Amino acid sequence: MLILWMVLIVMSVAVMPIDPRWGLSLLWGFSVCLLPAVCFTWYAFRYRGARVVIASVKMFYRAETVKFFLTAILFAVVFHHADKISTAVFFLAFVAAQIASWLVSAMTIKPGSGK
Repeated sequence: MLILWMVLIVMSVAVMPIDPRWGLSLLWGFSVCLLPAVCFTWYAFRYRGARVVIASVKMFYRAETVKFFLTAILFAVVFHHADKISTAVFFLAFVAAQIASWLVSAMTIKPGSGK
């Protein structure tokens, strides 16, 4: 997820000289989607193994809570500065980052690992 976020940031920075408003919208759209996902991944998978199952489940729920609140805060920040961005480009970037993160997650799951 972190690598995907960095690649998308480079893409949005490349758009900035062409249209700063669109570049900023892309940057915020990608970041609002992927930063909470990166935090969730880091926070949720700290514990591994059968001996720490209960701690692992609790950490998973805490990570989801942190992700939710971080996403809400980032949306509030973006909408506070809505006059500086293009909201259509922001939402398209958010959706594109969400789909890209789903694809990355799906590709990292090995087929047949549930056998």
